[in-house]
Amino acid sequence: MDLMYLLLIAEFAFLVLMGVALWAVLRAMRRRSGGTSGGWAAAEAMWGVADPPRDPIARRENLLVGKVLWRNCVVVGVDPRGLHLAIAVPIFGAFGKKPVLIPWDAFHDPEPTRLMWAEAHRWHLGTPVVTTITMTRALEAKLGSRLGAKGREFDGRA
Repeated sequence: MDLMYLLLIAEFAFLVLMGVALWAVLRAMRRRSGGTSGGWAAAEAMWGVADPPRDPIARRENLLVGKVLWRNCVVVGVDPRGLHLAIAVPIFGAFGKKPVLIPWDAFHDPEPTRLMWAEAHRWHLGTPVVTTITMTRALEAKLGSRLGAKGREFDGRA
């Protein structure tokens, strides 16, 4: 009976130790990937809204926000006030991320790059820069067609 009790205590201690180790690893990974200092968290702190896009122009888009690639899980909407983004992962929801409404005047200094083997631009958001967002030219063309004169900057006609 004493041996079983000691084994139970040892097993419980092992599980607690593994939980602490997992927590430490996840915390280090979060810190290394930018954590809450940039990316979606920074955009959420600056431009977070409660409602997702009402009339999305694209679903399951790929976006690189800060250092994190949101692959096939971003809903994109166009609002007269700005770009409306939300995370929508099947089964898991939004991972606790609130939708953001980024004003059009926050976008500046596009840099040509690639995203998932497609031509793209990395946009700096905010002044001073809060975060960056990388979107494909195909998505920028959709944005440009919905925005009229304002959209020239996004679809390359400027």
